[in-house]
Parts: sequence; structure tokens; C-alpha cells
Amino acid sequence: MINIQSTLTDLRSAVAAREINAAEIAQHYWDRALRLNDTINAFSWLDPDFLDRFARADAGSLPIGIKDVQEVAGQPNTKSSFMVTDTPETKSSLFIDRVLSAGFIAMGRTASSELAAALTTESLKHGITKNPWHPDATASGSSGGSAAAVASGMVPVATGTDGAGSIRLPAVACNLVGLKVTRGLLPQRTGPWDWSSVDGFLTRTIVDTATMIDMVDAPDPDAWMPQRPDSRLPLCDQLSEPLPKLRIGVLSQPPNGATVDDPQAEGLEEVASFLAEAGHTLVEVLPEQLQIGGIDGYRQVVAPGWSHLLNYDLTQPAHPSVIARLKAIEGATVPQFVRAVAELRTGTRAVVRRWRSDFDVLLTPLTGCAFPDHGVLLGETAAPPGSRPVSDATRGFVDWVNVIGLPAIGLPTHIDQRGVPFGIQVIGGPYSEDVLLRMGMLVEDHYRWHERPLPENLH
Repeated sequence: MINIQSTLTDLRSAVAAREINAAEIAQHYWDRALRLNDTINAFSWLDPDFLDRFARADAGSLPIGIKDVQEVAGQPNTKSSFMVTDTPETKSSLFIDRVLSAGFIAMGRTASSELAAALTTESLKHGITKNPWHPDATASGSSGGSAAAVASGMVPVATGTDGAGSIRLPAVACNLVGLKVTRGLLPQRTGPWDWSSVDGFLTRTIVDTATMIDMVDAPDPDAWMPQRPDSRLPLCDQLSEPLPKLRIGVLSQPPNGATVDDPQAEGLEEVASFLAEAGHTLVEVLPEQLQIGGIDGYRQVVAPGWSHLLNYDLTQPAHPSVIARLKAIEGATVPQFVRAVAELRTGTRAVVRRWRSDFDVLLTPLTGCAFPDHGVLLGETAAPPGSRPVSDATRGFVDWVNVIGLPAIGLPTHIDQRGVPFGIQVIGGPYSEDVLLRMGMLVEDHYRWHERPLPENLH
């Protein structure tokens, strides 16, 4: 009944039809996680009480993996770092509260890079997370543990966070769908990296992503960030609506000047041609049109400054890049920080405006290069700017989207010569998740990534 490619939608339908019960689902995923995790290392911790807690849960409950940077009451949140205390959290984050209230039972914590600050999922504390599609390739990051857990069939869905591509990149690297939502759509007590980081999910299909967002998306009346009006239909109900004819901006070169390899460029061209044949209008967009005023200050002062929300024990082991990040704002003044924030927020306005004036959505490659082998991205994180060619190509189309706060979806449209997925990204205007998901459905129906034959090691 359950197989590695079972979607969340499949499971909910099977439970509703009484073809399987929740306890059987829980046992299946628990057994699979015990069998595979020593090899893939997707979970940094599996809860030994999971099956007992599941037995006491509602009949429609389903398992989920929680990224090891998100707060769950009663569990430590070390952010995959030796430097962060392992004292259990007293309460869950607002987002996780909604996830668990929606009927999900956490199986455990999925691996992250240290402090969720790298493009790969490798840490001193938990080691290397393997990409289920190729043992030598990175699962990307920092939500690579969640991506690997879903892709290998250890859980039907997992949570992630996206502060610089950390949902979109590992989702596509592991043949999944990754949606970064609009800043402020989902509840957060505080928004890491000046609200550039958002919570979300990694799933197999567009429908599963829409389902998960619908389950947790309700306005937060106490929110600091503005909330969209609570008047739209659920995303799942909108998936069957016709997609309007769109002006699709096509960005083939990233704003950071990184190179784009031929397979990624050809993949973008192929998807763009498919969308043009579907009746949409293509508009060329140049990287200089998307330069964000104040982004240097964000990278040098604002984002590193937010890392100091936690108390760190600097006597504990840490990767050199993490220490460099924590020390990046030593000597920075309050006026420098305040100016950097103000310049950034002013600079984003002109870029966001283009989604109204020049195009409706923006189509890009997700990355400028193939996902590399383990060690490459982590090794570059400690290198000086200008000496990170693979990292620059990996992040060039994704990290600035977090800064401007817009929604974006990563889709695994292609497979490289090694068998590792790669794909495209679609960036929408504020609160246009419905458009991105309907467009994603169109692309999913064409490319059928969720039906690809899986590697033998996963059967």
C-alpha cells in the first residue's frame, strides 16, 4: 500500500478510504528510517518515543520530520552546532505549533548545516547528509536532512527553513518541490536575518505543498509583519483554476555575476519554450535590473548581526566559517547597523516593483551549476569573497530573493549525467503563492519528476 513514492495526498486518501490506518503508516516510516538513516544520515535524532506518541494521537495523524533549527517543546534545538546549548526548549515556535496542531507527529529532527548557514548539509556535530540520488553529491542545504528524509521515503513530508535558498536548493537536489513563501505569510515570533528567513516544507508534489501551506496558513493577529487579508480560497482549491496568461520574465544570468553552465542554461531555455507554447509571453530580464541597493550592508552587518540572537559557547568546536560569521560584526556600530537596515529596505522597493511594471513572474535556473560533491560548498564557506565559484553559482539565483521577501518555488525539471536532479525557479510577486503553484502544476504535469525511477539503493 505504501511505497517510497507515496505522497501525502496518497496517504490521506488511503486513510480516508480505510485502506490503511495511521498506526500502519507510522510503523512503515519508522522501520524505513531505522533501516536507511545510518547510510543517508537524514535525521540527526530519531525520537525513541515516536511510536508510543503516535499511538496516543488522533486517527488521522501522519509522521513528519522537523528541521534541526526549529523549536519543538521538550526537545533541544542546538541548530546542529556544538556551540548551542542542548537544554530542551520550553515551547515550540509558532510555525511548529501549527504543524503539530494540524495532526502531524514529529518522528525526529532532520540534519542541517551548522546554524543553517551553509549551502550544504554537513556539520561537525552530525556529519554529512547523503543525497539519496547519488551518494557522492551534496543534498544541498541547509534543509538537506529534510530533503533526504522525504526523498528516501523516511517521512512523507518534512519542514525546512529558507533564508538563502535553504528549502529550494535541497528540494530540487533531491527531486522534490520546494516553496519559499512570501515574507510574513506564515507565523514567526522573530524573523531571522531581518525577516529574510521563512519556514516551509519539502514535499514530492505541488498538491502536497499546497496542502501543507493550507494547513498552517492563517493570519497571526499578533504579528509584527503585515499579514495578507484572510479572504482568499485555500491554495488546493485554486490549483484547478485556469492559469492566466502571464508575462514571464526570463533571467538567464544571476545578479551576482556567477557563471551558468550549459546544462542549466539549456534547461531554462527548454522550460521557457514550453511555457511560451502554452501561450505565455516571455520577457528578457537583465541581471542589472535586479541589483538591490544596500545588499552589501545586509551581507556584511545585518545577517551576521542576527546570528547573535543566541548565546554561543565559543570554546566549543565550530567550522571556521561559523566563527568568521559570528565575528563579522565585531567593531560594527549601532549607526552602521541601523543604516544598513534602512538602505536595504529602501533598496528592495525598486526591485519588487518590477513584478508589477515589467513582468508577472520571473523564471530562472535554480542554480548556475550542477550540485557538487560533498565538501566543495562547505570548503568554500570559509574562503574570501571572490574565491567561491561553486557557491556563487549555486546561490546566484536564490539568495537575493529572500532579501526582497518574495515567494519562489524550485522545481526539479531535469537530471544531470550523474543522475542528480537540477531545475528551475519561478519567483512571484507578493502573496502570489497561488500563481506559483498553478504554474508549478503545469510544469509538473509535463516533467513528471515524482514518477522518475528511483535509485536501486532506495528500494
